[in-house]
Amino acid sequence: MLKKAFLQSIIATMLFAIVSCSHEEKKQIVCWGDSLTSPHTGNGIKGKVKRMNKNDLAYPEYLQDMLGDEYEIVNGGVGGENTLTIMARQGAYPMRLAHDIVIFKSDEAKYKTFIGNNDVSAFVSSYNGKSVTPLIQCGWNEDSPAQMNPCTVNDKNFHISSESKIWKEEEGKYKVEYNYYIEADDEWTSTDTIKAGSIVNTYAMKKLRNKYANVFFVGQNGGFDDAADLIRQLNAMIEYSKSKRYIVISFHKPNEVMNTISRMKEMEDSLSRSFGKHYINLREYMINHGLEDAGLEPTQEDKDSIAKGQVPPQMMTDGCHFTTKGYEEIAKLVFDKIKELGY
Repeated sequence: MLKKAFLQSIIATMLFAIVSCSHEEKKQIVCWGDSLTSPHTGNGIKGKVKRMNKNDLAYPEYLQDMLGDEYEIVNGGVGGENTLTIMARQGAYPMRLAHDIVIFKSDEAKYKTFIGNNDVSAFVSSYNGKSVTPLIQCGWNEDSPAQMNPCTVNDKNFHISSESKIWKEEEGKYKVEYNYYIEADDEWTSTDTIKAGSIVNTYAMKKLRNKYANVFFVGQNGGFDDAADLIRQLNAMIEYSKSKRYIVISFHKPNEVMNTISRMKEMEDSLSRSFGKHYINLREYMINHGLEDAGLEPTQEDKDSIAKGQVPPQMMTDGCHFTTKGYEEIAKLVFDKIKELGY
């Protein structure tokens, strides 16, 4: 009898251990960014989380495959967003309502409430009061990487959505038109006004803080004044995350703020000094090692671009976004940095 009880005790202990191991939490790494981070669909369009084609992945999806089941990669990239908007979603400097909004009593509300568009700002940054524009590129979907909904405003639950149209003009520039809407998740027993300046607390602010680690790949779409301002914003996001495990990747193509290769180099030097071993200089890597690591022979066009300090065209699809080989190399860079830092 004692032997039977002893065996039952051992079996119970083993089963408990197996169950405990199976429920062990994975190390969650949140990748924040714009279209250089956001997931792809199978036809090359960015925006949705669920991949449709193994050969059309964003770097976080390659990273998930490299790290394996011990880790869970959360994609927080939405195309077209600048640093102010990414900060607003992440929580370092939340977005505020730009003006008063009337929420109708539930049994009287027939439609979602319009709150803004291209001409009427819906949200402003609590960092500097400038307009922020989340959810423009497919970010409103339920499986969206925006990590915004459900959100709360003044302790009430809402869903914020957008309707947008994006097109490319003859000169190659992208144009966008959009409308923003808000819809109450809770029952409203009376019509009320939510005041301008009220903070929008996103899903990410509630659910993606205190995660194991974060990767910040931001800045290609601007949103900062200079290198010092970009560093301030990155430090704010790192501090808000409450994780000391982080990686910073610098963008690779000159933009309206850093409009020359010389300015890019100055920014990269500042980022390197500020973030040290946590920093990845993507432009420099792609110039010096990208083609070789991807198994590609440089063309004359590649050589000409490299001589100018630009990423070789073979690694790019449109002068800004990367090929699948390019995104895979970015994932390898992040993977190697994770191992180097002991994450």
